[in-house]
Amino acid sequence: MKFNLVAILLLFFISCSDDDRIIDDLALEGDWVLSNVICFCSFTEDVDFSLTTINFDPRRGMVTVDHESDYEFFRKSGEHFYGGQANRINFSDGAVFFFETQGDQLTLTFEDNPDIADDEVTYIFNR
Repeated sequence: MKFNLVAILLLFFISCSDDDRIIDDLALEGDWVLSNVICFCSFTEDVDFSLTTINFDPRRGMVTVDHESDYEFFRKSGEHFYGGQANRINFSDGAVFFFETQGDQLTLTFEDNPDIADDEVTYIFNR
């Protein structure tokens, strides 16, 4: 029984490679600067979204978030592992975001929980 489990796990790891991406994240790679947050919330006029930057490193499956202001948008500062499928990014805390890239713009939309009112939020980043 143990041998079968080890054989299956070994086969799984051998079959995975960098060319077999589960998430289409090559378009995410690199540095992004927050330009806008769209939500059922309000911000003071002096909020500078551009003080929040992110960097996706698909080789490591990590996104690094940096906030140079009192506000924390998207994720807390630091490195976060991510995974997912197609255009969905999953984090270990259960947060899921849909992403779309168009040229130099990245849109990350939090997956809405229908049981929670007004949790919709979209982050717009630019290169």
